[in-house]
Amino acid sequence: MESDAYYVWREAGFTIDILRDGDIDCEEMEIGDSIITLPNGDRYSALLVTREEISRTMNRHVLSGESLGGSYYCAPDLIVIRSQGVTAMINVIRDIVESDRISSLLPRISDDGALDVPSM
Repeated sequence: MESDAYYVWREAGFTIDILRDGDIDCEEMEIGDSIITLPNGDRYSALLVTREEISRTMNRHVLSGESLGGSYYCAPDLIVIRSQGVTAMINVIRDIVESDRISSLLPRISDDGALDVPSM
């Protein structure tokens, strides 16, 4: 299921809204800024990124000077994925939800929109 800005997937255990990356085919996306909603209404934030995309971003930061000249890459909701595409992203989130680890791995989005980052 798709909307203009988001690729939306719904199943019994969760709904995921993945921000589309312009005109890139959804199965070729290497970064998925996502909101996961559980049946009880709890929402979580996840940034699903391939290793290759992280490398490209860090190389860009060498040129721009960001992140100490590309020395690091961090995000509070980061999940590094092996394969590109929304199918891979959905499978990863399904595993996290089904293993009941979402609240310990990903930041919960509070009612005011702030991220409540879990302590690890």
